[in-house]
Amino acid sequence: MSDNIEKIAQVLRYRNRNDLAKALCGSKYVLNESSTYGSRLFSLLTSVEIYAPIHKHDLLQKLSEEDKQEIIKAFHALYPVRENDIEISHIEFLIDPDSPMPLSPRQTEYLSKIDYEYITEQVKKCDNKIADGDFEGAITNARSLIESICKYILDDSGMEYNPKSDLPDLYKETSKLLNMHPNQHVQAAFKQILSGCFSIVQGFAAVRNELSDAHGKSKNKHYKPDKRHADFVVGTAKIVADFMYASFVEMKRVSAE
Repeated sequence: MSDNIEKIAQVLRYRNRNDLAKALCGSKYVLNESSTYGSRLFSLLTSVEIYAPIHKHDLLQKLSEEDKQEIIKAFHALYPVRENDIEISHIEFLIDPDSPMPLSPRQTEYLSKIDYEYITEQVKKCDNKIADGDFEGAITNARSLIESICKYILDDSGMEYNPKSDLPDLYKETSKLLNMHPNQHVQAAFKQILSGCFSIVQGFAAVRNELSDAHGKSKNKHYKPDKRHADFVVGTAKIVADFMYASFVEMKRVSAE
C-alpha cells in the first residue's frame, strides 16, 4: 500500500476541504489499473482503494458523491490525467485489516451511561486518535477526560469551584465530595490506593506538558510519545474517570434513600 495519503490530504487542505483531509487521516491507498481506455489516448481507467481504520471507514462510506469527486480531484493533482498514463475515475473505501481496533466500551462501563455528550466524545476521541497514530492528541484528550468528569460531578452537585483551577486542584475538590480523599479514610490500604489516585492525576497534568500536543515544543527537548505511552495514559485515565463516575452514581443513590 502507498503511504502518500498525507499528500492527498495536503491538497484537500489547500482547497479548503479540511473535513475531507481529516476523514482520510490514518488511511492508506492502492491504485488498481483496468484494461479499459479512458478519455485520453491510451489512458487506463483506474480505481483507488482507500484502506481506513474501522471508525474512519464508516464515516467515509457516508460521503456524498460530490465529496468523493473532490477526493478524486485531489488524486488528479498527484496523478494528472494524460496520455499513456493512469486515469483515476473511481474510489472505493475498505477497512484496513492492519489498523488497531477501537478499545471495547466495556472498559468504561459507567462512563458509557453518562448523559454529558462532551465526556463520551472525549472517550471516543482517545481511542480514535490512538487508532490514527495521533498519540500526542490521545494524551491531550485523556487529560481533558479527567478534567471534564471532575467539572461534571462538581456542577451536578452544585459545588462552587474556580473554573481556572488546574487539574490536581479540581480532582482534590471532587475527591472530597466523593469521599475519595485519603484523609477521609483510616484504613492504610484505602489511604494508599487513594493517594495513588492523586499521584496518577498529578501525573496526567505533568505528562500533558511533556508529551501531549497542548503546548509548543522546544527543538532541544521534545519527547514524542509512542503508542505504549498513549495506551497507558488513556487506559489509566478511563479507569480513573470510570471509578469517579461510579462513585458519584453510588453517592447519589445513597443520598436518595
